[in-house]
Amino acid sequence: MLIGQILLELIVILVAAQIFGYICQRLGQPRVIGEIIAGIFLGPSLLGAVLPQIKAALFPITTLPILQTLGELGLIIYMFSLGASLDKKIMSHQSRKAIFVSLSGIALPLVFGLLLGLLLYPNLAGDNATQASFALILGVVMAITAFPVLARLLHEKQMLTTGIGVLALTSAAVDDVIAWCLLSLVIAVSTAKGIYPAVGTVGLTVSFIIGMIFVVHPILLSLEKRISSNRVFLICCFILLLISSYTTNAIGIHAIFGAFLLGVILPSRSEFIRSITGLDRINTVVLLPIFFVLSGLRTQVGLINGSYLWLICLLVFVVACMGKILGGFFSSRLVGNSWKDSLGVGLLMNMRGLVGLIVLNIGLELGVLSPTIFAMLVIMALATTMMTSPLLALLGYRKGEQSLAASSQ
Repeated sequence: MLIGQILLELIVILVAAQIFGYICQRLGQPRVIGEIIAGIFLGPSLLGAVLPQIKAALFPITTLPILQTLGELGLIIYMFSLGASLDKKIMSHQSRKAIFVSLSGIALPLVFGLLLGLLLYPNLAGDNATQASFALILGVVMAITAFPVLARLLHEKQMLTTGIGVLALTSAAVDDVIAWCLLSLVIAVSTAKGIYPAVGTVGLTVSFIIGMIFVVHPILLSLEKRISSNRVFLICCFILLLISSYTTNAIGIHAIFGAFLLGVILPSRSEFIRSITGLDRINTVVLLPIFFVLSGLRTQVGLINGSYLWLICLLVFVVACMGKILGGFFSSRLVGNSWKDSLGVGLLMNMRGLVGLIVLNIGLELGVLSPTIFAMLVIMALATTMMTSPLLALLGYRKGEQSLAASSQ
């Protein structure tokens, strides 16, 4: 019975994801937006409100953890493939700029989020929230960038190898690691475990990155020379993928970062990269949409009722855009990018999408966020993601375009 239910849910999810993904693509939006909207359509906001019995029959609570696991596996494989397919030379060339852009660009939205949290705490905080934990989690949500969604947008626009694309993606990677460390501080504060777990997360993250670069990378280079079979090398790398993802998940910064970092340090054996790319083509059709659809299934837009709450929702959106776009713009200008490229970086860094939804779900589960502010922040995360593609087009960024300023850096 359980396998039959899971198969039925997969059929519904994949059909809905393809339909909404196609519609969004026709409208100039990344397919991932359609996949998240498909989840909202199938969830309590639409199908659950109109036909609650059908929604409950399609997605019983007992099967959701299984779907969540399948979706997260798809996300891990996607981030591994993404890291492996990036141009390492361009990425290393942009790394110093990316670190500066990330550190500078995260400060302004973090401050804006903290101030907004202090303002909204009396009326919209969750049952288990303190003023500090509520302000911190809003700061994290405002500061974070949707790393996987940004990667898919850049891939669909053929901008992964452009200067602005690599700078934004590398900055987002640094950005999100910092944000996950801050999130561990929120968890520590909200669960009254003290600050030591957060400090430990930062230390373990730095140690993991150093170990991957200076220990695992040389091992992979040695294996590449000694193993002639692509199949054996692929198996070894996938075992390392699971170990790497498990390690970062245990540290507390999510499994996707371990997967992405392993992909980045992989030797660039062309046959092996082609094998990974072939696997990812299946993954992006089958497993990955499950994760995005499930994010939409948790959202209850109907909780925002009344003009006052919608004004608060608008305020949240404006503060989010101002903090992230201005932060990314000014920091990018300081490292020598043109006005156009700097604004492009700010817009790309303003995407929150999936990673923002992960943080929001953690905040909801901890009781730091109320369901109402959760719904507002989900709308903000989707809106900041959906606005990116058309605004990039207005700036003149088309498919595969690389500005002269970016290409010369």
